[in-house]
Amino acid sequence: MDKRDIEELLTEDIASLGCNLWGVELSGKQLSRTLRVFIDKDKGISIEDCEKVSRHICKVLETENNFERNFVLEVSSPGIKRKFFKENQYAGYLKQKLKIRFLEDEGSFVTKRGTLEEIKEEGLLLKSGKEDIYIKFNTIEKANLEN
Repeated sequence: MDKRDIEELLTEDIASLGCNLWGVELSGKQLSRTLRVFIDKDKGISIEDCEKVSRHICKVLETENNFERNFVLEVSSPGIKRKFFKENQYAGYLKQKLKIRFLEDEGSFVTKRGTLEEIKEEGLLLKSGKEDIYIKFNTIEKANLEN
């Protein structure tokens, strides 16, 4: 079971608990995996929300035969330096400062900081100082909100 399978499995369940699934990270080796689930909602996430969602996820994953039994589950809000997981998540952050690591045309990764100016179908426009940088979504390795 990979991240996409987990997202598909949990999205509706988390929504039924009054929260939205922001993103999923799965790391570690087969015998000691860590599953990080980031949840969000309009009025912010409380500790109680995290506890409720965590208990529910444990029950759901216990019934899944395709998910390993030895894992650490972490449920939290995306935080003030939230990581972006999907293209549609950027829309609420126009004119906000971002830090983006992406693959340049030359084949090397570069990190840029700037203000999110525009979102297009295949990428986004970041203003860094006097420079406008167009970054395609499929080249982004990691993007976070900067404060």
